[in-house]
Amino acid sequence: MAAAMDGMDALVFTGGVGERSPQVRELAARGLSFLGVELDQAANVSGELDRAIGARESAVDVVVATAREDLEIASQTRQVVRGHAP
Repeated sequence: MAAAMDGMDALVFTGGVGERSPQVRELAARGLSFLGVELDQAANVSGELDRAIGARESAVDVVVATAREDLEIASQTRQVVRGHAP
Protein backbone atom coordinates (compact mmCIF):
# COMPACT_ATOMS: atom_id res chain seq x y z
CA MET A 1 0.00 0.00 0.00
CA ALA A 2 2.86 2.37 0.76
CA ALA A 3 4.11 1.98 -2.82
CA ALA A 4 0.68 2.83 -4.23
CA MET A 5 0.58 5.93 -2.02
CA ASP A 6 4.14 6.94 -2.96
CA GLY A 7 5.39 6.46 0.60
CA MET A 8 4.01 7.06 4.06
CA ASP A 9 3.31 10.19 6.08
CA ALA A 10 2.97 8.45 9.44
CA LEU A 11 3.25 5.10 11.16
CA VAL A 12 0.93 4.70 14.16
CA PHE A 13 1.25 1.93 16.71
CA THR A 14 -1.88 1.27 18.78
CA GLY A 15 -3.74 -1.56 20.48
CA GLY A 16 -2.26 -4.00 22.97
CA VAL A 17 0.96 -4.93 21.19
CA GLY A 18 1.48 -1.60 19.44
CA GLU A 19 1.15 0.30 22.72
CA ARG A 20 3.10 -2.07 24.96
CA SER A 21 5.87 -3.76 22.97
CA PRO A 22 8.99 -1.75 22.14
CA GLN A 23 10.45 -4.90 20.57
CA VAL A 24 7.57 -5.25 18.10
CA ARG A 25 7.77 -1.55 17.21
CA GLU A 26 11.53 -1.87 16.67
CA LEU A 27 11.13 -4.87 14.37
CA ALA A 28 8.35 -3.20 12.40
CA ALA A 29 10.35 0.01 12.00
CA ARG A 30 13.42 -1.92 10.94
CA GLY A 31 11.37 -3.66 8.26
CA LEU A 32 10.12 -0.28 7.01
CA SER A 33 13.47 1.49 7.02
CA PHE A 34 13.46 1.55 3.22
CA LEU A 35 10.55 4.03 3.53
CA GLY A 36 12.58 6.28 5.82
CA VAL A 37 11.11 5.03 9.12
CA GLU A 38 13.57 5.54 11.99
CA LEU A 39 12.90 5.27 15.72
CA ASP A 40 14.23 7.28 18.61
CA GLN A 41 15.28 4.36 20.80
CA ALA A 42 14.80 6.21 24.10
CA ALA A 43 11.30 7.34 23.15
CA ASN A 44 10.44 3.85 21.92
CA VAL A 45 11.10 2.27 25.31
CA SER A 46 9.55 5.12 27.32
CA GLY A 47 6.36 4.17 29.13
CA GLU A 48 4.56 7.40 28.27
CA LEU A 49 1.20 7.13 26.52
CA ASP A 50 0.42 8.98 23.28
CA ARG A 51 3.92 9.91 22.24
CA ALA A 52 6.09 10.47 19.20
CA ILE A 53 8.80 7.82 18.87
CA GLY A 54 10.29 8.73 15.51
CA ALA A 55 13.89 9.82 15.28
CA ARG A 56 14.49 13.45 14.36
CA GLU A 57 15.84 12.33 10.97
CA SER A 58 12.93 9.96 10.24
CA ALA A 59 11.19 10.73 6.96
CA VAL A 60 7.96 9.39 8.48
CA ASP A 61 6.25 10.51 11.70
CA VAL A 62 6.10 7.56 14.11
CA VAL A 63 3.75 7.65 17.08
CA VAL A 64 2.21 5.46 19.77
CA ALA A 65 -1.49 6.22 20.29
CA THR A 66 -3.56 4.77 23.10
CA ALA A 67 -6.54 2.83 21.79
CA ARG A 68 -9.76 3.85 23.49
CA GLU A 69 -12.22 1.29 22.20
CA ASP A 70 -14.26 1.74 25.38
CA LEU A 71 -15.16 5.30 24.35
CA GLU A 72 -16.29 4.18 20.90
CA ILE A 73 -18.37 1.35 22.37
CA ALA A 74 -19.98 3.76 24.83
CA SER A 75 -20.72 6.26 22.06
CA GLN A 76 -22.33 3.68 19.79
CA THR A 77 -24.31 2.19 22.69
CA ARG A 78 -25.63 5.64 23.55
CA GLN A 79 -26.74 6.13 19.92
CA VAL A 80 -28.56 2.78 19.87
CA VAL A 81 -30.29 3.47 23.19
CA ARG A 82 -31.43 6.85 21.87
CA GLY A 83 -32.80 5.16 18.76
CA HIS A 84 -30.10 6.33 16.35
CA ALA A 85 -28.26 3.50 14.62
CA PRO A 86 -24.50 4.13 14.31
